[in-house]
Amino acid sequence: MTRFLKNRIFYLLLILVGIAAVTLYAYQQDNLFIKVLHYLQNSRQHGEEIRAAILAKGAFAPLIFITLQVLQVVIAPIPGEASGVFGGYLFGALPALLYSSVGLTIGSWLAFMIGRLLSDLVRRRLEHTAIYQRFNHLVSKGDFIIPFVLFLLPGFPKDSLAYLLGMSHMPMPVFLFITVVGRIPGTLLLSLQGAEIYQGNYLKFVLLLAISALIALPYALYHKRILAWLTHYSRRTFPNNGPNNPAPPETK
Repeated sequence: MTRFLKNRIFYLLLILVGIAAVTLYAYQQDNLFIKVLHYLQNSRQHGEEIRAAILAKGAFAPLIFITLQVLQVVIAPIPGEASGVFGGYLFGALPALLYSSVGLTIGSWLAFMIGRLLSDLVRRRLEHTAIYQRFNHLVSKGDFIIPFVLFLLPGFPKDSLAYLLGMSHMPMPVFLFITVVGRIPGTLLLSLQGAEIYQGNYLKFVLLLAISALIALPYALYHKRILAWLTHYSRRTFPNNGPNNPAPPETK
């Protein structure tokens, strides 16, 4: 095992231990995570009680929420949209945007690192398959606008994409830029929705929800065409494919 790989594993384990410690703290403090999960799964019943219980933890309150966002990326125990709205309900729009961005970035980085650590194990089995060649082609030769657009698309499984990008040739700094910037619009909308719910501005909440739905609708209806267009764009922009970067098969 190389020194570089050992360093990766060390820092990965260090962060996982930190997340486990915060999770254990929140669990012991009146079962906060269980209350949060109950809140997210059962509408907004007892929302004010849970909000008060979390905010009563003072400086630990943002840390608990950030950890919750990390967990929903890495393990996905709860819907990301629900946790984003919950952040706005807890802290307000702009603080929730900041805390969500930190949590989502850490969670995405962990997913990326796990994908990278596993890549050597699965690449030999997958590198000759059509789906792996198509996917790796989308992120090769600096054509990183493709995954960036995918991160911008509402409804696209970004958490799964983070694992897959870890198995690709994408450099870590490029991935971090994509996941931080690409998630901001959707995270901001969710945070605004949660803030309006807490303030009782249900008309504004409905309007924000409608905006989110209108943005997500084209992808929901035409996701196959969008992915086909992105693949076509990739072939057109980078037509020269070497032996290690074969052209992807035609999208049917």
